[in-house]
Order: sequence, then structure tokens, then C-alpha cells
Amino acid sequence: MRSHIIATIFSKEIKEVLRDKRMLYLIILLPFFLYPVLFTLIGGVGASQQEKLMQQEIAVWVSPNATDTPLPALLAQDPSLKVEMKTFSETDLEGQKRTIGIQLPDDYQERIANGKSAEIILYADQSQDVLNMRERILRTQLTSMGDQLLNERLASKELSPEFANPLTIDSVDLSPEESGDRMMVAFLPMMILLFIFIGCIYIAIDITAGEKERRTLQTLFTTTASTKEIVAGKFLAVAAVGIVSATMNILSLVVAMNIQAYLLEEEAAGMAMNLAPAAWAWLVILVLLTTLFLGALSLAVVLLANSYKEAQSYVSPLMMVVLIPAMMAIMPGVELNMQTALIPVFNVALAIVAILKGSFDTSILAVVAVASFVYGILALYLASLSFGNENIITGEKVNWKALLGK
Repeated sequence: MRSHIIATIFSKEIKEVLRDKRMLYLIILLPFFLYPVLFTLIGGVGASQQEKLMQQEIAVWVSPNATDTPLPALLAQDPSLKVEMKTFSETDLEGQKRTIGIQLPDDYQERIANGKSAEIILYADQSQDVLNMRERILRTQLTSMGDQLLNERLASKELSPEFANPLTIDSVDLSPEESGDRMMVAFLPMMILLFIFIGCIYIAIDITAGEKERRTLQTLFTTTASTKEIVAGKFLAVAAVGIVSATMNILSLVVAMNIQAYLLEEEAAGMAMNLAPAAWAWLVILVLLTTLFLGALSLAVVLLANSYKEAQSYVSPLMMVVLIPAMMAIMPGVELNMQTALIPVFNVALAIVAILKGSFDTSILAVVAVASFVYGILALYLASLSFGNENIITGEKVNWKALLGK
């Protein structure tokens, strides 16, 4: 193959991508700004809504026998709670909006005085967001009130609070320091694969089915360029856009997640990328090999379409080929081993998860890399068969037996 011919075709396709402002915005510019804006908006609205929920007035019905307990004083600390001492039943609360019931047993005072336990029942329609949040807050406050009563009982017996809590349990995270955040580990593999696919599929549609519809693809075959050179030039253009799209989307996503964590004042939950140089190297290798496979597969499949509209109908099935293995890779108990390392797409998703966790076996990653390279070559070969079939290029009926039998 002649490198200057391949470079010319590659340059032509890249120039067309850069001229197409719609594709440029969709694949490169829009994602870079969309995610930070979207996550900032979500984080800001979430924080604002939480504050509004806390300020909403809530009616709290409390059974009358709680009058001489610390409960009324505890509830009075929150001015948004409108406390009403009344006798009620569960049915009385049905249909009531923004109302929570707190019911104490009739013998509450007697049980507390005799050193026994007393059951306090909270009634709330937890399908209402405001009541669900307030119920959790009240439960925490009542638990604190119970702890205070326990400490008073222990003090009356001249016992230390530690007497009632003989064991204190603590845990130490032994995961490698050079590992990613749990949220990042869960979502980033799927995002990487999805963004690579999105970057590849739309340019693949434009330079295959789009050119067939515009009658420019057939003209390209009348030149001195061979089929392999045409495939190579177009494939390199698809791969280049796929890598750029994945990079821009991932950077944008990481920035957006950190913005949201900052807005929620949970900076520790940011998407830290504490990866070792070797892990970064493997991540880059796998992204490149995945782009090779998905780019070639996209070219081979969408070339079968005779119009841009028809090619778009192939996007959803192809996306499932990416999303389903990626989602399965983050399921509990699913691990990368010599068997799963041979399953296309699924192996790369598992490998990325292992890399982000910081616990990976280089020998298995090598198997994943080799398998991905082989699948990429097979997909590229399938693309070359499609480009070499005159019926596919001209939009006529395809003899699949003759095509696959080559």
C-alpha cells in the first residue's frame, strides 16, 4: 500500500469532519462543555431543592403522653416543625400531606422509669420527598435521645458508657493507593467504551453511507487508489476521531464530577485518578486497541446501508454490543481471568475496571491486548471485504455467501 495515498484519503476525511460544524460540535466541542454545565446545574438544583425541603413547614402529630418527655423540646429546636399534641391512629394520617406522626406507647414513662425499653413509632408517607428526608432526620434525633437516656442509666449505676458498648469496630481500607474512586471505577469503563463508539460511529456513517448517498464514494473507487488504501485511510480517520472524542468526553466527565462533588461539599468523593505510570500505559494501549476494533466494526456495518437514514438505524444495535458487556463488567463478582479475557468488548471493560482498582495482572492484560488486536484485525478484514464488494458500494443486492466465502 502507498502511504501517500492513505495519507491523502485520511487528510480528506479529517478536513470534511472539521468542515462539518454539526459533527464537530456533537463529537468534540459539545461534550466538553455539556457535562460540566449539566452537572453544575444538577448539583446546584439538587442543593437548592434540599435547602427548600428543609425550610418547608411540616406538621408533626405527637401522642399526648409525650408531654413530660424530652421529645417536645427536641422538636421545638426546628422552627419548621409545627408540633401538635393529639391522639391519632395510622388511618388518621392517610391522605395527610406534609404530616408526620410520632406515637409513644401508653406506658412510656413507666417503662423508662423501670429501666425498660419503649418503642417509638414514626408514621410518614415516604413517597413524599420532604417527608422521607424529615423522617430520616427525626429517626437520627430520636436515636440520639435514646443514647442520652442510656448514658443516664449507666451513670446512675456508676458505669462507664463503654460498658454498654464493649466492642468498637473500625475498618482499614487496604486497596492500593494507586487506585481510582469507586464511582469512577463503576462508570468510567462504560463511559470510555461508549464515547469511543460514539466518536467512531458517526464519522463512519458520514464517510460510508453518507458518501454513498452523495455519490462520492463510487467516484473514489474510480481513482488509482486500491481498496486497501481506501479502507486504511478511512479507518485511520474514524480511529482518530474516536480517540479524540473519547478523550474529550472523559476529561469533561472528570471535570464535571469534581464540580458536582465540590457543590455538594464532598470533595473526597471526587474522581481521583491516582494511577501508576504502568496503569496509565495499559489504559492507553487498551483504548487504542478498542478504537481499532470499534472503528473497523463500525465501518464494516454501516457501509451496508445505502443512505444516512438507514445507517442510523444500525446505531442502536451496535451500541448494545458496547453497553451490555460494559454494564456486565461492573456487576459484583465478575472478574478478569483467562476466560473472560477472550470475550470482545467485555474483556476491555473488565481490564479497565481492574486497572482503575489498581489490582491487575499484567499477563492477563497482555492476553486482553492481544485478543483485542486480533478482533480489531478481523473487523478490519471484514471492512475490507465490504469495501471490496461492488454490490455493497453501488447499493445493489449483496450475495452474503459469496462475500463471506472470500
